[in-house]
Amino acid sequence: MAELEELVLTIARHLELDWQYVERVEAWNTERIADVRSAGRRAGGRIGYKIATFQSDADDEGRVVVIVAVREPPNAEDHRRMTDRGMLLMNDFWSKLLPGDDREP
Repeated sequence: MAELEELVLTIARHLELDWQYVERVEAWNTERIADVRSAGRRAGGRIGYKIATFQSDADDEGRVVVIVAVREPPNAEDHRRMTDRGMLLMNDFWSKLLPGDDREP
């Protein structure tokens, strides 16, 4: 049960940042597929978003793609918050990837 709760939290974080969660799962692992879809619906309910889940057909490697996505965009306030948070994360990423030049001119 703790593993499912952790999955719900992971998916909720992804939905808040990216409005989607994607996981590749072995097609035979129907329990994991059901867990991801169920956890996605629970995560959406917790953060107040309407959610859609989708499962692709199996690929050549015998895997399916399970997608949990926000079906309806959040309200304007949440949208602004998500945009601001995304910008902060991108700025942090780029500042670590491309550190500033500390040399004096």
